[in-house]
Amino acid sequence: MNPHPCRRRGWSLLPPRRSPAGVPPARPGRRRGVPAVTALLLIALFLGACRAGGPASRAPAKPGPGAGPGTGGAADIVGKDPVVYGFYTEPEPPLAGSFETMVRHARDLDVIVPFWFRLAESGDGTIEAYAAPPPERRKQVIREAHRRGLKVELIVHNLLYGSGERSAATARRFLRDPQAQERAVRGLLDIMRQEGYDGIHIDLETVPPEERPRLTAFVRKVRDALPDGKLLSIAVFPRDRDDRTDPNTGVYDYAALGEAVDFFILMTYSEHRADTPPGPLASLDYVDRMVRYALRYVPRDKVIVGLGAFGFDWGGGTFPRYLDHAQAVQLARQQGVDVRWDDRARVPYFTYTAEDGSSHAVYFENARSWAEKINLVRRHRVRGVAIWRLGMEDPAAWREIARRLR
Repeated sequence: MNPHPCRRRGWSLLPPRRSPAGVPPARPGRRRGVPAVTALLLIALFLGACRAGGPASRAPAKPGPGAGPGTGGAADIVGKDPVVYGFYTEPEPPLAGSFETMVRHARDLDVIVPFWFRLAESGDGTIEAYAAPPPERRKQVIREAHRRGLKVELIVHNLLYGSGERSAATARRFLRDPQAQERAVRGLLDIMRQEGYDGIHIDLETVPPEERPRLTAFVRKVRDALPDGKLLSIAVFPRDRDDRTDPNTGVYDYAALGEAVDFFILMTYSEHRADTPPGPLASLDYVDRMVRYALRYVPRDKVIVGLGAFGFDWGGGTFPRYLDHAQAVQLARQQGVDVRWDDRARVPYFTYTAEDGSSHAVYFENARSWAEKINLVRRHRVRGVAIWRLGMEDPAAWREIARRLR
């Protein structure tokens, strides 16, 4: 097997930044014009190259196709209808933030996950704010979410240190240090109490596969420490086979993690990435295969399917341009080309020739492609969807959420 290309190449999208726990750093620097949290997504997509598988204002929830009998656990606090997660960020010009979308579409959301906290690179278990607004702004967002009946989860991730190797090394140091894990659990619980979160979301990526039992043990440790009624979710790279040597998916014990968490979020929006030729970010067949595999090990009422709200413009260089829906549509108009439909992948795309003569291909998601994936969610009767990220989506896609999941 070839060595992991991500680690071999040592890609670094952002310079490392560090800050004390709970204290936001200055806005991260940029490279190639890539906003900080945007770079977080690009890192996740790029590192996915080597995975094996290729309260009052809210209306009463309606029963949905994914509804099953309640278990009496924390997952029931968001209702038994399909659950809609939304990953939340502050504005990163030219990309919009998530606040307005959260407010406008609160009726069709259940949980938001602000991308605000990570493990310190030291691996000592310190939880630090990163690419996050000041504490008062964080509390304001949480208050507004709660006022609209939404739950808010506190994230902890191991990304944005500058390269995949550093993310992997941070995770290894952390998971091999029991005292660091205890410190992290205490830190997460303290921040959760101080700022008013309703649970914890774990997003540990590019974790070396040999850390599989330690990652599972850490997730269980968080579960045991959470107060009653608090949510626990995890985001994982999807796969369609269990290769325990795979640098990205090998660490995830689907069955054990599925048992420990309330919601198991499949990041099914990275079929084609920054390091691949152009193609759909999530063709319907790809998502279907990933979901079918997960359902062999994880209860269907815990499985959440990721919906990408973004697109990529490949061409004219080695790194594709990251686009939201509005930017993709505007680009097609500026280039005087029609947005086409890929009948096989069930996604929109277009091609154009730039002024410098370079050929470009753009794949993205819209309301129609979301409708296809939501139909798949209904067909498999899984628990719901998770949007990366709020504010980047086709506005018309919310009609599909309301029509097909509510």
